[in-house]
Amino acid sequence: MPASKSMWKSLLVGLVLGVVGLIVARYLTIKPNDVHYHANFGLYVNGVRDDFKNFTFYEEIQSCDAHGSDNPKTRAHMHDNNNHVVHVHDHAVTWGAFFDNLGYHLGDKVIETDKGVFADAQAGNHLTFWLNNQPVDSIANRIIGDKDVLLVSYGSDDAAGLKKQYDSIPHDAEKFDKGSDPASCSGAEKLTFTTKLKKAVGINQP
Repeated sequence: MPASKSMWKSLLVGLVLGVVGLIVARYLTIKPNDVHYHANFGLYVNGVRDDFKNFTFYEEIQSCDAHGSDNPKTRAHMHDNNNHVVHVHDHAVTWGAFFDNLGYHLGDKVIETDKGVFADAQAGNHLTFWLNNQPVDSIANRIIGDKDVLLVSYGSDDAAGLKKQYDSIPHDAEKFDKGSDPASCSGAEKLTFTTKLKKAVGINQP
């Protein structure tokens, strides 16, 4: 066999082996994107709990698309008129981002709802946060944790009143973690052999 032909054959074999090795390496490192957990929360303004009655506060099941979306609402939202349960579908989602998805704005000293803007120290009222039964100074940039319970309260309530508000929030995130969500809202992409191989090769899933 001529030297040039042998060289091209060796290059081709090397290229094929290199591509196969890269695919195998990618296949072995692919992990499931199965972020889906829940937290509980409640919002009180001047002693009245926000019940989030409007249907626009709740996402349809397609917002649980495990393949991702450019819509930030896919990351954290509510379903089925459960006005105290946050469904989290991505890493590092903050409480501030969740409230933004509701159309509200939450800062350390102000909250904006569909009823208006409420600032800390305005008319003797205060914006208070209780997270997992402990008062915290800031919440907007905190990442939502699995089974977190958050109270956001604006008003003149004392510690006893805030405790009563906190205790009124259903603590059932664990039940939602263990149960199944509506229809396809499972949050976890099943990584079969074929799915992992397509990802390793670089074929986008439909």
